[in-house]
Amino acid sequence: MMQLHTMRKPEQNRAEAPRFDLYAEAFRAGQELYKTGLLAVVNSHRAALKKPAVDWPRVGATKYEEVWREGSARLLKYEAPASKAVGLPLLLVCSLINRPYILDLLAGRSVVDRLRAAGRQVWLLDWGTPTDESAAFGLEHFALGLLPRAAAVVCKASGQPKLHVLGYCMGGTLSLMAIAAGKLPAASLIALATPVALHDDGLLSLWCRAPGFEADEIVRHYGNAPPHLLQPAFKMLDPVGLATKLVHLEDKVGDDAFVTFFLAMETWLEDSVAFPGRAFGEWVRMYRDDALAKGTLALAGKKIDLSAVDCPILTMIAESDYITPAASSLAIERLCPRAKHTLVRSPGGHIGLATSSSSQKKLWPDAARWLDAVDASLAGLVQSPKKPKPKKARS
Repeated sequence: MMQLHTMRKPEQNRAEAPRFDLYAEAFRAGQELYKTGLLAVVNSHRAALKKPAVDWPRVGATKYEEVWREGSARLLKYEAPASKAVGLPLLLVCSLINRPYILDLLAGRSVVDRLRAAGRQVWLLDWGTPTDESAAFGLEHFALGLLPRAAAVVCKASGQPKLHVLGYCMGGTLSLMAIAAGKLPAASLIALATPVALHDDGLLSLWCRAPGFEADEIVRHYGNAPPHLLQPAFKMLDPVGLATKLVHLEDKVGDDAFVTFFLAMETWLEDSVAFPGRAFGEWVRMYRDDALAKGTLALAGKKIDLSAVDCPILTMIAESDYITPAASSLAIERLCPRAKHTLVRSPGGHIGLATSSSSQKKLWPDAARWLDAVDASLAGLVQSPKKPKPKKARS
């Protein structure tokens, strides 16, 4: 069995913690230089077309209330839908290393808004920005600690015994771990581009399993795996797309909607965060050992057996996903035999599942109807909101 042991804090592993990281500073400076130059070039081309100048768009604009915080993590409750909320609440869970506003990128490109428009009360767990202390946190801290505690807040606030969970990429994997461990009262799971069987033929899997790659060395040196190491690696998973996206932009620089979307995506792509150190080492070892799929993974001394998952699962995959290849997600049906499975295949890539215009028009309204069907099947479970007791008149 693959047992994930507690690592010593990075401060104990390093004789001297570097106070100045030249690569990190150069990376941040390069990001700002790129963004400044990109906007200048875009507006120069638009001026030649007699189009007005643009600025960086506001992302993640749907109104929300922060209702809970623990460490860097916080729980967001989005503004109630215009119509009366129906069914169980929905909790969104994203990757540890990406900002969650990818699910609320722009008006018209927002998964949050699509689900709210369908009458769903939407919550989101934002893992936040890792601190030096985060380097000591392993996967169990997130999957079996923070996630269940956030879910408990959602259930208590909504007066419901269960909730729906939407896990995006790593967020889906963490959610599966929590459900399998009996820590998450999930009425259903939407597994969006969720890696499960990790010995796939994707480049990310090959890199993680490469003999010369030692994740623990990165952890020992940095504490948390920094963005200036991770972000360039993820960009190189799709070198052709990286090289051609600016050519595509030049062709459509006069299209206001396209330019706004392009700049919003660049905002998100340049806004990645560090991977908490111990969790990073454990995640890479999961890829090496394919431990989740083989049933050899243990968190906090408890075996993570996916065959224990029995809630309905909607698996969404993108045919051209180079981060989570289809085969990695498709294994969920074999590994969770007690669950009722629904599969949706979409064209495009990993991020397009959340942001493409076709996904917004078709995929997410369909997902909302799937949630409605799950609620309808849970006869007697979904409770009506509690009405406040009338106050007695004073004599």
